[in-house]
Amino acid sequence: MSARENSVHGSSVYSVVEAASSLSDEDFLAVVRAVVDARPSLVALRASLDAAQSPQPAHLPEIIVEADEIIDAPIFYATEPRIPEPDYTEGGVPTFDRVREKIEGRVGTSIGSAELAHESPAGKSVDEQWDERQKAAKAKLEEIRRSMGK
Repeated sequence: MSARENSVHGSSVYSVVEAASSLSDEDFLAVVRAVVDARPSLVALRASLDAAQSPQPAHLPEIIVEADEIIDAPIFYATEPRIPEPDYTEGGVPTFDRVREKIEGRVGTSIGSAELAHESPAGKSVDEQWDERQKAAKAKLEEIRRSMGK
């Protein structure tokens, strides 16, 4: 954009802002709504306009309670004892069954993850490398034994 086009564009924006400032809120919202309706990419602005034009909630009068009125209602404290979970004692300590189940679950998870790792392509290649090294070690040991026996 050239300097001349930028100054023309800037002055036209300025004149639009100046004209919009003289409008009432209702007229300004009507102008903005007309512009937004013609541009589908401004959907978020349309939602804001709809929220701005929705009717305001009715103002409720303040309710005053006289000092000599007594309201009798039960009081519930947040510190009331809660019902313990079935796997815990009243003091919140886990039972032996709960601890055993947790340990068994962790052992099962550990065994399962080891089996899955062993069955993966990387795990199989490690096994193959181990087998090759074992065979090579046995062959080298036999070679050493033969050379010592001769």
